[in-house]
Amino acid sequence: MGRDLKTSNLISRITGELATTTMDLVVLSAAFAGGLILFGPQGKDLYADKKLNDALRVSSLMYKKWNKSSFRKAVGRAMGNGLLKKVEYGFGLTAEGEKRLRTILPDYKQPKQWDGKLWLITYDIPDDKRRTRDKFRKWLMEIGCRMIQESVWLSVKNPTEWINDYISRSKKGSIIVSCLGKDGSVGGENLQELLDRVFDLAKLNKEYIKWIESSVEYSEDGERKFGLACRYLYLLQQDPMFPKELLPIDWMGGKAMDLFDKQYRSELDIYQYFNAGAQKY
Repeated sequence: MGRDLKTSNLISRITGELATTTMDLVVLSAAFAGGLILFGPQGKDLYADKKLNDALRVSSLMYKKWNKSSFRKAVGRAMGNGLLKKVEYGFGLTAEGEKRLRTILPDYKQPKQWDGKLWLITYDIPDDKRRTRDKFRKWLMEIGCRMIQESVWLSVKNPTEWINDYISRSKKGSIIVSCLGKDGSVGGENLQELLDRVFDLAKLNKEYIKWIESSVEYSEDGERKFGLACRYLYLLQQDPMFPKELLPIDWMGGKAMDLFDKQYRSELDIYQYFNAGAQKY
């Protein structure tokens, strides 16, 4: 267990918190520049094609930050699990690998105009159904909700359709969805105070600023590009994707998106796997 936790923490550091498992790390590495190249001079350009050199440098990064033998074994397991296949220059993603990749990357959609409503989700799932309750909480996070307090969650999008679908499939516990108007409040907080606290917008905005400062000077180094790209995708994953009218005045998510779009759209194969460029604050 200790070794697994150590590996998970290491993978999290390498990928800017975007991944925590060896299979996810291998899939991300293969997607980054269109494939993995495990052999060749580390830290040196070997090909005329920049993407192939990036693919080589990502492997070099794994060798330095993790372990050459462990990473190669992980690649072998990924092949055995049907996530990777041999290609002309190394290893590429299979259809199953692409499917797994999409579960790691942010599912980014253009925010719709806010309808002026907030939604509270309250539920009562018995203690003896703890596993079901934990799954439900994780699912609420995935659809953009955040916890206000125990068993009370908040959403800026109407979750009724999702909740009804969940209830029809699980048939466990009691779940109630309530609507708040734009002038509604919870515990004396006004709308902006509530959103800032529950979604921790100030913290995320600071992380966007740090990423922008680290990325302004574009690097040709494939290792550095991998770390910066993964970190941005992790931040995007945490972004509640609010409509403009619900964001702080000094929100930096749009600037970060523009910078990522400018620097990576033509550079990285990983770009094609998520709906980048859809968000414009």
